[in-house]
Amino acid sequence: MRGTLKTLSVALACLFVIALAAPSLAQAPREPVGPQPQLLPIASGVYAPPQQPEWGTASPIAYVVPGWAFNNISSAQHAIYTDGYIYADTVGGEFNHAVNLPSGAQVLGVTLFSYDGNGVQNVQFVFNRWAGTVVGFTATELLSTATSEAPGYQRGYYTVVETIRNAAPGGEIRMYELRVSLPAADSALRFGGAVVWYQLQISPASLLPTFSDVPHGYWAYVQIEALAASGITAGCGGGNYCPESTVTRAEMAVFLAKALGLHWSDGSPL
Repeated sequence: MRGTLKTLSVALACLFVIALAAPSLAQAPREPVGPQPQLLPIASGVYAPPQQPEWGTASPIAYVVPGWAFNNISSAQHAIYTDGYIYADTVGGEFNHAVNLPSGAQVLGVTLFSYDGNGVQNVQFVFNRWAGTVVGFTATELLSTATSEAPGYQRGYYTVVETIRNAAPGGEIRMYELRVSLPAADSALRFGGAVVWYQLQISPASLLPTFSDVPHGYWAYVQIEALAASGITAGCGGGNYCPESTVTRAEMAVFLAKALGLHWSDGSPL
């Protein structure tokens, strides 16, 4: 009997302590419901967005050049407006930016962004191809346009047909340039930037077949000639390509490694 009373006393004491602690427990902050985000170290690379592959011939690729990336090529200095566009803040002048695209890329057009609130002067654009040799270069205008008199933001797409040849036959070197002119030190004449749209394409086929078993009329002649000219394949031996033969995993590895230019990662011993 005495043991039973002792056990009952202990139980009542525990209940009394819990009752006293209940208000403080009720005021304690609750844990949020649901899974919590896991903060991972930056070194893990999880914060890097996935890159869009820039190969293949199906979709246009955007080569983006913001206005503030343009260089001063005259006495003018540019400032950045609150909208991110640039304007000449000293005297009117010209600004340019080199366009570096891979050889064989086909330029489709250029999108230009500007603001024109000046009733007299306009923002002017030029897309140049510079070509020449060691003795000098000559510019050819592939596009020349200007903003309209209508005030406000303006965006325009302009078709430009040009196949990039960074090193043309005969030792000619070609370089491409976007140039913008802001003719007055006026924040009402602003330039936002440009997007050069281009597509990768397959090289024209050789006039002389590389492989004896791949004549001009073969359905994949152009693609096979492009692979041979790029050094990705040398055929199957004896001057043949063996176009109808199956490809082993080893041969596939050779094709892919050569086509993608795979190499040792940074820091690996060579």
